[in-house]
Amino acid sequence: MRSVFLIAVIGLCFSGVASAQFRVGVTGGEKGSIPVAVLELYAEQSGSSQHARDLTKIMRQNLSKSGAFEVVDPTAYPQQAADFLENPDWRVWRESPAQALVVGSVSVNESDIEVKYFLYQPRSKQRREAQRARLPLNQWRGLAHFISDRIHLKFAGMDGHFGSQILFIAEDGSATQRVKRLAMMDQDGHNIRYLSDGRNIVVTPRFSPDGREITYTEISNGRVQVILKHLVTGQQEVLETAQGTSTFSPRFSPDGRGIVYSLALNGNTDIYYMDLQTRGRERVTRAPSAETSPSISPDGRLVAFESDRSGSQQIYVLNRQTGQVRRISVQDRARYATPVWSPNGDWIAFTRIKDGEFSIGVMRPDGTTEQILATGYVVESPTWSPNGSALAFARQERQTGDGSVKTRIYAVDVFSRQEWMLPTTSEASDPAWSPRVARN
Repeated sequence: MRSVFLIAVIGLCFSGVASAQFRVGVTGGEKGSIPVAVLELYAEQSGSSQHARDLTKIMRQNLSKSGAFEVVDPTAYPQQAADFLENPDWRVWRESPAQALVVGSVSVNESDIEVKYFLYQPRSKQRREAQRARLPLNQWRGLAHFISDRIHLKFAGMDGHFGSQILFIAEDGSATQRVKRLAMMDQDGHNIRYLSDGRNIVVTPRFSPDGREITYTEISNGRVQVILKHLVTGQQEVLETAQGTSTFSPRFSPDGRGIVYSLALNGNTDIYYMDLQTRGRERVTRAPSAETSPSISPDGRLVAFESDRSGSQQIYVLNRQTGQVRRISVQDRARYATPVWSPNGDWIAFTRIKDGEFSIGVMRPDGTTEQILATGYVVESPTWSPNGSALAFARQERQTGDGSVKTRIYAVDVFSRQEWMLPTTSEASDPAWSPRVARN
């Protein structure tokens, strides 16, 4: 289990947000980014110098990828950490473009690493937070993500996603001998660990709301089935065992009590809900068409899914109480797939295929305000960050020369539209972002 131990609060922590507000919204990408100065941490002993540099680098990288912040060029900082901690010169900092200031120190011993950090608004000299945090030395990157999340909360007024994790499918081998392993990594692509051995094909992994379990589709001996796996114990089980069935595209309900998935039975594919306590299943859709990729809204009332009931692949929303179904994808000549609700239920992310081009976008639950965030040869499988500020997705790109295709995971900030690739060691697909409380 990864956790940050806050062993002392050494200053005042204010709950209000900074005067430079981040305007949260997707439409038009309207925002006001906060200029932030992240001073290189002061190394309290010579043996902690490299960790001071590395922790600072990760914090700057995290914040630079967020539409909420603009990291001020370090060469423009009027003071370094040692000088500031001894005698802060507020006059020169008021002339700096920085509206947020991060400063602190790091110390390392044989087993632990500790950071003392301070968050300031330099123009008003207001201290937003001061804390001391410690982790086992082999989890040192977690400190940078923890502090980045605190910076995001204190200055942007919303939780960060830097301490989260991403499930994905690691792919190796040729197109005819593909090996797919279930894997997990930190949100910046580091600390990759494998959860399956590649003997069976695995796709579409998803976290439970508490981050303790995952579900995914496994193809074994020609059979397609949904698996439930506990991350701490490693125990797993097949959720649907009826003969003659195939189950796929599983996703947890927001309360974690059940799973919604597609089940192919007697030549027809519909969406079902399974209660994880009783293992009883409930049929959600009843149509002669194929329904798949279900996603339940955060309040549990609605189910978004894709269906070909109109003759082409489109997105529909079903009211679980009334049974009413409404098509929400309306673009002419376009097909839509993989709908997924945002954490607060305000948006639905999707994959769109129009005129031969793939896109990742978002729309309101009623189908209005469609926004395209990323395009490419093939882009698919969007997944929301836990704070709803970014989407991760899979991108296939044609390679020059031999015509082969490479698949990688990218992320895009929904406000700034900035994209970045996650540095996996192999090809990667089917990302699934964790909730903020994910454990392993």
